[in-house]
Amino acid sequence: MIEADVLEVPTQHTSLECRSTSATNSVPVSTAANLPLPYLPESVAAARRFVGAQLRNWGLDDLVDDAALIVSELVTNSIKTGCQTRMLVGVRRPTDRTVRILVGDGSRSMPVMIKARPDATSGRGLAMVHRLTHGCWGVTPLPFGKVVHADLATPAPITR
Repeated sequence: MIEADVLEVPTQHTSLECRSTSATNSVPVSTAANLPLPYLPESVAAARRFVGAQLRNWGLDDLVDDAALIVSELVTNSIKTGCQTRMLVGVRRPTDRTVRILVGDGSRSMPVMIKARPDATSGRGLAMVHRLTHGCWGVTPLPFGKVVHADLATPAPITR
């Protein structure tokens, strides 16, 4: 089973378009949550509910739809690997301007963004993740699997 601490590994972005978030303030460590899930189709809906509830808890309702699509794609890709252990879905606030969605699984098979043909019935998932995150997604290989992450920018805080 994937342990929660693997979601804390440094992540490597697949795109140079992603700007570093180190210039913004860190948020408390309590802004992290994990959910272990089996490799079953119903885990996609469970992951969407989990991430949506966490974002609403943090007052980030505007990100729920994009985050639900992202986690759906990442969990679906994990399910397709054929692993029989459990995957781990995580959501983090590494900075006050970033939400990070993570999916760890037991497969060393790396995700690949492809250009799907217009008549294809699948193959557009990572392209959607890439578009929604403005290229801020990546994968960290692990000895026993990998962690795929995707970063969403949060709205700027309102100053009064």
